[in-house]
Amino acid sequence: MIVRLNMVLPYDTPALDAYWMPSRDGGIHRLGPMPAPWEKVRGGTIKTTTLTDKQRINRLWSREWKALKSDKQFTSAVETDVRPVVIENLTVSDTHLAVNGKWLVTGPSGARLLGTTGRAAKKARGQAAAVKELNAFFTQARQQSTELPLWEDDIAGLDFVIEARNLKNYFHFVRETFSVFALIADLKGFTGRIIIVAKDRDVPAFVLAHIAAIFPELRDKVDIRQAPATFERAIIAHYSDTSYFYQPEAKIEGLIPENQPLAKDEVGTNLVKLIILNSYSRSLRKLREAAHKRIEDQWFDHLPERFWVSRRSTPGHDRTIENEDEIIALLEPYGFKKIYFEDYAPLTQVGIMRDADIMISYHGAGFTNMLYAGTQARIIELGTLQTARLRMDDFTGFANASQSDYTVAVADFPDEFGDVVPPMRGAGIYPVRMSDAAVERLIALVKTL
Repeated sequence: MIVRLNMVLPYDTPALDAYWMPSRDGGIHRLGPMPAPWEKVRGGTIKTTTLTDKQRINRLWSREWKALKSDKQFTSAVETDVRPVVIENLTVSDTHLAVNGKWLVTGPSGARLLGTTGRAAKKARGQAAAVKELNAFFTQARQQSTELPLWEDDIAGLDFVIEARNLKNYFHFVRETFSVFALIADLKGFTGRIIIVAKDRDVPAFVLAHIAAIFPELRDKVDIRQAPATFERAIIAHYSDTSYFYQPEAKIEGLIPENQPLAKDEVGTNLVKLIILNSYSRSLRKLREAAHKRIEDQWFDHLPERFWVSRRSTPGHDRTIENEDEIIALLEPYGFKKIYFEDYAPLTQVGIMRDADIMISYHGAGFTNMLYAGTQARIIELGTLQTARLRMDDFTGFANASQSDYTVAVADFPDEFGDVVPPMRGAGIYPVRMSDAAVERLIALVKTL
């Protein structure tokens, strides 16, 4: 049963009234035993370098990287669990989920929800009150934590619902929507539809192409609907990274090292970002495994093992590097070729990453394909102080899931800023500038690999 919504819950509702609590609100059932919410695993090698010759940027990033290593980086990568659950009275708004009329904190939508409701509560009642309300809710939820009840019936005919923030962005598609297909492919007894609820029904061709390539058995089950929508009963993916807040202490003990200052008495987006920086979901690993299995008997010898990934400009969205052609010419003697991911079919994209030696590109959704990289791959992201500071956790999960070598290289801001460091927030993502010195340092780095 699908009903169009006329309204969604107010974001500034006090936390105790706004959020779903397992022991109080019900409406969610597990489909089997629930394993530990997390486990320590071998991750990727995540490191950084600076390419800029601007001493202020070098000092700022050196200080921030040192703080990140000491205060935010775990001693081991973490794989967080995600499981299908049956949910009743489900609401899918434009970007969030609710059950039985209460906001559900789970997965990427739950991480965004904490930010959205936190900002609204702060505006309505002040920062101190908003933090106090949130901590009070999760303290109560942990104290009253109970295991989800078991779904006793079969799931034949139940639909699997996926909330999609942005199907036009490859990063969001893979991390938040496509990875869930790996769970559905393993779900015994599932016969229903896969309903993707998105803001916009204008779906890019790459979405269905990737589904058909890696999960061909699921392609004909896909039904894309426009948000908002409600479902009387459905299956969703329930993530432990954000439901961490509901877990009793015994289940989360040891996840966050004692030396992490953000770990103590912290609830909200800061803690979510800390976990995301150091972890990836089980569904991402399962997606990687499914993609590699589709090409296990295929060879891609005609494709380069060292390549520069470029991106085509679109109106109002141009982040290309001004001297890109000159940089590529300097890289060619070291075996590099220029490619566009969008020129390749989905399985070919998986193949070129599986066999990659070195990939270089500038900050963008193309680094999502690091998920498919072989453990031998060296990935270099050219960015700015802004992307290093604010967006590093976009791709660390893919590096950890693939166990690849990921270097965040900090170059320059556009010439218009001179020696001034521009505002980090509120102006969008600045294009990367590669000065002559930065190019020389990039080539020197390549020579060492």
